[in-house]
Amino acid sequence: MDYDVLIFDADHTVIDFDADERRAFYAAFGAAGMSATADMVEACWAFSAKNWGMLGLNDVHLPELRARYHDLYDTHVRDILAYMDAVYGLGDGKAAAAEAFFAALSLPAHPVEGAVETLTALSQKYRLCIATNGLAAMQTGRLRELAPLFGHVFISEEAGAVKPDPAFFAHILRVLGVPAGRCLMIGDSLASDIAGAEAAGMDAVWLNRRGEALPAGVRVKAVITRMTELLKLL
Repeated sequence: MDYDVLIFDADHTVIDFDADERRAFYAAFGAAGMSATADMVEACWAFSAKNWGMLGLNDVHLPELRARYHDLYDTHVRDILAYMDAVYGLGDGKAAAAEAFFAALSLPAHPVEGAVETLTALSQKYRLCIATNGLAAMQTGRLRELAPLFGHVFISEEAGAVKPDPAFFAHILRVLGVPAGRCLMIGDSLASDIAGAEAAGMDAVWLNRRGEALPAGVRVKAVITRMTELLKLL
């Protein structure tokens, strides 16, 4: 595969959002003066996953959802804190818990298995970039330790568009100054990463950890199940 730029999704591709969110729950309970059990954290994590879907944040292919994405993200975080308070009684510690939760979600992220070694090796041959949906302050903090490997970190809140919006990818190409055909997108989401790249004229690699079937009509250059497989492809 012959490319100049490799563009990586962030969450669930190079960094582990689930691990980061669990860390944030422990921090929030601790700030409220409570000792969280694993069951408490898992219950909060399950609520978060369910609430994300209920707010429609999985439906980034819908323009009306993309237009409200960052406001809905804020709503999602407030809903999480309200759930924690309602179920576990944060009491006077609610404000401290909210502050700790946001702060913990802005800490350097847990890389996914194989990410650091893969990105380090690929950075010797290609220009690497991140393209992520999310809040700028949070994503900048979470990517802080990996940032030296990337020439650019494109965050939807700063770009003014949300993957898979064509405007998001057009912004990336303008900044990079390269044609779409010289870029390869690597991501775990068919709806945002793969669909957005295809619409922009970029090739894509689907990181498919669950071994799901590739839907009919979806075009990708390759399907991988772990990051290290990129070293054999590129």
